[in-house]
Amino acid sequence: MNKPKGYLSPRERARDSEVRRRVDERKREIYLSTLIMEEMEKRGLTVRQLAKCANVSPSTIQSLRSGEAENIGLGKLDQILSFMGRTISFPTIKGQRSASSALRACR
Repeated sequence: MNKPKGYLSPRERARDSEVRRRVDERKREIYLSTLIMEEMEKRGLTVRQLAKCANVSPSTIQSLRSGEAENIGLGKLDQILSFMGRTISFPTIKGQRSASSALRACR
């Protein structure tokens, strides 16, 4: 079977860092969407109710639920997750100093 010019197998595409980045980004969107829908269902909240309680717009909640949120700030995301009893945590990056030691170095 002849492959078209420039064809890359799924395994070859997975080696591409840009493809991996997009896949990882999409996984995070799906995870966040699922988390919000599950929490809303558990608490019996509508989009408007959650938006009011978290002090964000209903369109922000809806875009997160649909997995299509673009450019949502960490502050808004933190408000929503805090209301649901969740937090945001970021893994440390190897070779980087902690935030507190970086702040001390800046003073």
